[in-house]
Amino acid sequence: MLSALREWTRDSPTAAVLSIARGIIRFVENVIPDPDSHKDTAATLETMRDEHLEWATTVQSMTARP
Repeated sequence: MLSALREWTRDSPTAAVLSIARGIIRFVENVIPDPDSHKDTAATLETMRDEHLEWATTVQSMTARP
């Protein structure tokens, strides 16, 4: 898929930019529901953020420092 996107962007950059942007928007709309109809979206994103920060802190603390 990435190869196809690269070729498309190389061969027809103007058409590719708009279509890729629309595809990303549709994907995000399907993955992250509208907060007005799904009140838990913000809570889910905050939980994901907190888990990522916790994981990053753990990895950083395990990394040897000179």
